[in-house]
Amino acid sequence: MKLRKTISTICYGVMLLITMSPVVRAAETPGTLVMETIDRGLVVLKDPSLKGREKSDERRQRLWKEISPIFNFEEMSKRALGQHWKKRSPEEKKEFVELFTNILKDAYIGKTDTYSGEKIVFVKEKQDEKDYASVQTKIITNTGAVVLVEYRMLSNAGKWKIYDVIIEGVSLVNNYRSQFSNILMKSPYEELVQKIKGKTGKEKT
Repeated sequence: MKLRKTISTICYGVMLLITMSPVVRAAETPGTLVMETIDRGLVVLKDPSLKGREKSDERRQRLWKEISPIFNFEEMSKRALGQHWKKRSPEEKKEFVELFTNILKDAYIGKTDTYSGEKIVFVKEKQDEKDYASVQTKIITNTGAVVLVEYRMLSNAGKWKIYDVIIEGVSLVNNYRSQFSNILMKSPYEELVQKIKGKTGKEKT
């Protein structure tokens, strides 16, 4: 099972989180936080000093620095590992969060290179419960295709962060949980860790 393999719409949606044009500026809300992150990503993408293939690595690192704070990687890791999370020691949990964060970084940050001016339409922001919210958007590509993207957020100590991205009804976190579960049905947890390390270049020598 290839750990980086997800459907193309998920990759596309995460890329658009960084690159889509901002349309909403309001008080401090989950939607505003998403749009402010987009603003900072656009500043990086439009920076003339970061243009060109030779600046690709620097551009991606700068983008990651701008967008990573809005993600709750621990919550995403917990949900991706599912029922197996509870069985892990504190040290194993810490390691898994780091590895899963690297998976997301390696798999998606490169998608920003394909941005070509797609448009975003803010649909709505909804707070289902005190600590949960969603920011729904509609992306219109250059060919006129419409992609529905929802950012699910969780408030921790008053700070809203993304814990999942839903593209056309498909969950990024659930996609990975399915992959991890398939591996853990046949192999011990240690083998899953080794597979992830191999895919992210974190294999110890």
